[in-house]
Amino acid sequence: MLLSGKRIVIMGGSGAIGTAMAKAFAVEGAKVYLGARGSHGLAAAAEAVRSTGGIAEAFSVDCLDEDATRRAVEALAERLDEIDVAINATSFMHDQGTFIDGLDLDTFMSPIDNFLRSLFNSTKAVVPYMGKSRQGVILTLSTPAGRAATPGHLGYSVTCAGVEAFSRVLAAELGMRNIRVVCLGPHAISDAPQAGSYTAELFAPKAEAMGLSVEQWLGGGAQSTLLGRLPTLDDVAQTAAFLVSDKARSMTAAYVNLTAGMIPD
Repeated sequence: MLLSGKRIVIMGGSGAIGTAMAKAFAVEGAKVYLGARGSHGLAAAAEAVRSTGGIAEAFSVDCLDEDATRRAVEALAERLDEIDVAINATSFMHDQGTFIDGLDLDTFMSPIDNFLRSLFNSTKAVVPYMGKSRQGVILTLSTPAGRAATPGHLGYSVTCAGVEAFSRVLAAELGMRNIRVVCLGPHAISDAPQAGSYTAELFAPKAEAMGLSVEQWLGGGAQSTLLGRLPTLDDVAQTAAFLVSDKARSMTAAYVNLTAGMIPD
């Protein structure tokens, strides 16, 4: 199988994207280790993986806390010895839609601090346990916001651009240590709100302002893509499975566009 025997750690493993990836990875033969803050969501995510016949373990971790993240990964690494793949799929509510006139500094900085702090802490924690006997892979997640010019998205756009820059420079630092870094950038995911994603709450004000449901609003967003549709959770998970597999072993410092061909602003 594509990921046979690989040990994959997913921070934010109880979220919609983290769970979808975990299920896809397990089907391809990986052992998945799901980390998040909430135990209830983690238990459900791990059970969803096991229901497909996969192997999953859950552990508690707050990636905004550097010491706690380090300790959680150390405890995991004592049993695994080596981590083959690490993914940070944590997510945080943030502002989308406020122009700079009404944007305060704390609101602007909130996604920048939360998303990048979580990514930095989790990455620093896993790197010492990667790239030993097998090539390691760090998969990061961004969105088109890092490359588009969408009014009202200052904080989030800067965040996504920062994730992409972090990924490129990290790839340069870790290449000689047998670790590659790839950034996956899906557009709004069509079925994520139904799967419990925080995007249901995030997109609701935009949809309501247009007199639409979130599903109708997402349907309109699909028209901004060249394929006339948005990616699904399964699209994201299956693409991620390929990117972290040995079939993509020469790919690093890369940004993978999974927008179904979003037309830039």
